[in-house]
Amino acid sequence: MNDYGVFANLVTVAASLASAAAAVRLAFMKRSRWQPPEEAVPAAVSRFAALLAMIVIALLYVFGRKVGQVALACITILLFVIAVVCLIVALRTNVRYSFYYPKRNHETDRKLGGDVLTEEAMRICKEKGLNEQQLLEDAQGDKDLVWTKASQASVMTRSTLSFIGLIGLGTCALAAAAMLVVIAKAA
Repeated sequence: MNDYGVFANLVTVAASLASAAAAVRLAFMKRSRWQPPEEAVPAAVSRFAALLAMIVIALLYVFGRKVGQVALACITILLFVIAVVCLIVALRTNVRYSFYYPKRNHETDRKLGGDVLTEEAMRICKEKGLNEQQLLEDAQGDKDLVWTKASQASVMTRSTLSFIGLIGLGTCALAAAAMLVVIAKAA
């Protein structure tokens, strides 16, 4: 790789803008099963993750050279590791606790449940041998009849924070890596 010379600043700006653009694109993309359902985590959360990424990218751009290569490399690795952990938590949470009502496998009807059944739901589950999806259908989509409110809140919080961390910090890791390359070449 050649030294960027007089274009080093331009490459830094371009890499930072590309990372910010990636964050914005991720914030507005169509929902997939690994993401939290719109009902549980509104689009505003995606936009907040993009805002977080853009702020950190701006800070990396302004202070990247001042903190030095080693510190920036540590920041890059730390952001990447946190993003991977957030990905694992998001996948486990959003796939495990996703249920559908009224139509199965219809993305707009996907809802996040909880991880603790209500006493009534546990009793019905034991007596009738129903799974959680069937319990939700039997309750006509009323999640409060199937899971405790506290467990629903816990799952929703896990889903929201892991999604923000994945999108926001993953994008920041990309920007930090781009800044690291530019700083290393300029040195």
